[in-house]
Order: sequence, then C-alpha cells, then structure tokens
Amino acid sequence: MNRSEYLRDSSVEAFIDWLRPHIRGDCRFQHKFTMLKPHRDWSCNSIWEAYENYWWPIPGRNTGSFEANQGELDRLAAAVRRARDGDNQDGFIEAACGILRWGGVTRSNGKTLRDLGGAALSAFREASLLLDPSHADTSRLDGVRYMNAGWTKVYALMLDGFPIYDGRVGAAMGYLVQRYCVSACLCQVPTRLRFRWGAARGRHNRNPSTRSLWFPGLTATNPRTWAECNLWAAWILGEVCREGRFGDLDPHRQLRALEAALFMIGYELPPA
Repeated sequence: MNRSEYLRDSSVEAFIDWLRPHIRGDCRFQHKFTMLKPHRDWSCNSIWEAYENYWWPIPGRNTGSFEANQGELDRLAAAVRRARDGDNQDGFIEAACGILRWGGVTRSNGKTLRDLGGAALSAFREASLLLDPSHADTSRLDGVRYMNAGWTKVYALMLDGFPIYDGRVGAAMGYLVQRYCVSACLCQVPTRLRFRWGAARGRHNRNPSTRSLWFPGLTATNPRTWAECNLWAAWILGEVCREGRFGDLDPHRQLRALEAALFMIGYELPPA
C-alpha cells in the first residue's frame, strides 16, 4: 500500500477529517501529567500548546527547548546526509551515534553499529529508500532490518517527511485515534489506524487501549510492523501539519513541530 492508497482508505479519511480541527485548535485538547525529569507538572489546552511546551534535555547542555533541539537536529541531519551522499562509512557511524546520543538510545544500538562496521551505511541507505514517504509501499518493508526507538531517529534525519516514531509518539497517535473512535461511536479500531505504542521504562501509562478499542505494542523484534506504523504516521501527519498555527512555521519545521507535540502528549496517557 502506497501513500495515495492509504490516504484514500475511508477510515483514514474520516480520522484525518476529525484530526484537522484539533490541530488547528478549533477543538479543545486538554492533557496533563507529572514529568519526572525535570520534576514538574505539565499540561496543555491544545496540540499547539503541547508543541510550545516541548522539552527534551540535550546531552551536555542546560537546555531542552524545541528551538535548541531543532538546532542540534539540523546539525546532525546535515552530518548524516553528507556522509550518506559521500559514501563515508566512518562519517555515517559517527553521525548516527550522535543521533543516538541525542535521543538517549545509545547502548545496544551503538553496539549494533559497531558490529555492522563497513556494512552500516549500505544497510541504512537501502532501508531509507524503502521508507521514503514519497514513494514507499508498505508491502515492501521486509528489507528494513533495523527499526526501533533509536533507528527511527536516524531515518527521520536521513529522510524528508519522515517523523520520529518512538513509543511516546506511537502512544499519542493511538490516543488520538482512540478519542476519534469514541466520538464516532466505533466499537473497534480500524485496522489501518491501529498504531503501535511503546511501554515506558517507569510506571507511566502509554497504552491507549480501552476495553473494546485495542492497540498493539511496538517490538524491535518485528521491524516491519514498526516501519509500517512509522509510514502511516508520516502520511497522516504530512496531511495535517500545515493546519492552524503549525502552518505559519517554516515548512521544514512543521512536521517536526507536530511530532514534538505528540512526543509530549505521549509521555503519559490517562488510564483506560
């Protein structure tokens, strides 16, 4: 299934129609939880406000704002693309490790890169061709061998229009679909909106499932299903990331800003 086919699916179309006014801020979106690091209460009254309240600590720097993080990601994206285009194996591994450090997902992923050695660049370059949202097809994802909360960050900086899809973004996508299903009085989640979520390391709830509305979990042992959800999110968010105040942002920031809002929303979900 390619982008056009996915977006023509009736359940996907209906969800996007529901989502647009929520992105614009025409419909109120309240969410709150208590963050552990830094320890503080977090809340938003709209998806735009979730973006404004984004926080992710940059390693070695006393800041975590969206703008500071975007500057770091711009630098890392330039480095990983320069290495890819110049067929620079060592430069690719260095840039990819920098992305993993930024995301706090270095330990096992760094070992994978070291073990791959000279094969790392070709493996990720070939996978990125399969994941490019502009011409990807979900029936051809078996060639994506590496996909988890770390690798999605690497692919997101290698590709245009490809959001980071970690456990928190997956949780937020599922939560939005859950709210849509409730509003539409659906008894089960449409198959092509069944976004996978990732469990938190602590006690935070990131499972958007209810008794009747079920969402599966993410697993790194099945990179194909992770990649499929990542593409679904890319196609849907690409359709709505210009709505409301998000559309006033630099075009290169719109998708990333919406992804950042979802990252914050997915920190913790209300209990079912």
